[in-house]
Amino acid sequence: MISWIVIIGLVGIQAVLALRIVPVYLNYSSVRTVMNELPQSSEVRNMTLKKLDELFRKRLKINNLYALAKDKDAFKFKKIEGGYTLMANYEERGPIIGNLEFVATFKHQVDVITR
Repeated sequence: MISWIVIIGLVGIQAVLALRIVPVYLNYSSVRTVMNELPQSSEVRNMTLKKLDELFRKRLKINNLYALAKDKDAFKFKKIEGGYTLMANYEERGPIIGNLEFVATFKHQVDVITR
């Protein structure tokens, strides 16, 4: 009987962890998809940095990533020959149980050729 209680407790803890952490990784997957599709878009040709940033953040909002779209420090554009490099560097924090929290750090970059 006690072994069943222990097993149910461990399964419960794993379920709580999954419910808290999996959405964070699903958001990151959406961010990567938006970033990887941006260079393939015909809209980016001859775009200024400001317009490119607006287009990128608009696509984040379309994917229901409003908090990341507002975060100016999470995404940076760096000038390269013929375009820009878009770099994502952000972390997400969240509670697990009580005062126990998790931190997930994400990094990704793509080159966006505008000429």
